[in-house]
Amino acid sequence: MVAALAPYAIVIGVAGAIGLILASFWRRITAPLVPLIESYRLALERADVRVRAEELTLAIFGGGAGAWLLLVMLARLDPVRGALILPITLTLAAYAAKSWIAHKSRKRLAAFTEQLELVLRLMGSGLRAGLGLRQALVLVIDELEDPARNEFMRVLGQANIGVSVHDALDSMAKRMPSDESSMMVRAIRVQSQTGGNLAKVLDHLATTIKERRRVYRKMRALTAEGRMTAVVIALLPVIVCALICLMQPAMRHALFQTAIGGGVMVFVAFLELTGIMMLRKIMAFEV
Repeated sequence: MVAALAPYAIVIGVAGAIGLILASFWRRITAPLVPLIESYRLALERADVRVRAEELTLAIFGGGAGAWLLLVMLARLDPVRGALILPITLTLAAYAAKSWIAHKSRKRLAAFTEQLELVLRLMGSGLRAGLGLRQALVLVIDELEDPARNEFMRVLGQANIGVSVHDALDSMAKRMPSDESSMMVRAIRVQSQTGGNLAKVLDHLATTIKERRRVYRKMRALTAEGRMTAVVIALLPVIVCALICLMQPAMRHALFQTAIGGGVMVFVAFLELTGIMMLRKIMAFEV
């Protein structure tokens, strides 16, 4: 019994020693990762996730190391294969975190874009009633919910500390990148330089955004079958692999504990990722 548990104890001890070394020299180790941390910080701000970029980076390394340790223990990999698997698990952990943040960003951006038409209608109504641009933004904050409320509160907060409203709106367009927000910011800036009826311009822009959203929803409806087919094709090899692991121990041993099986799994994973990327590219449309 003790001899059977000895390899696991050794692996856990090595992992603990590595953790202590990382904790002792963390600042020196993370110095080359500053650009990566900064990119995560911008993505977290865009997704409105209340987590520090440093904490997310540490969670990625911890999750990748934990997945590697679990895989080594379950598959009983030798040290050479275990060392080769570690970069893969860390890469997968980083990709999973990036995908999660991107999903949150897309969801928040979609909600913000859906609110833009109402934002422009409220601003146009306020301007026609005699309000200034700042007061129209206050009206938007009072009437709408997040994420529009949060973003325009940040615009007013920047304006209150001395930043011009137009520059603050430009910063908002960078945080919430979309064609609709860019059109709104450019229309407001151009009108401030050339003059004219801003309320009328905003109403026309609101109508344009409404038509764009209608075309986008129609496009989503027409491509729903293709997108579902892509999901089924992407999940089919994963489901087959899971069934083999559960119902065919001999095939599972051949796949995970032989050199040929490992090569086949890597090749299949490459083909799977390539197919997913191609399907996403085919189903992508510009509106």
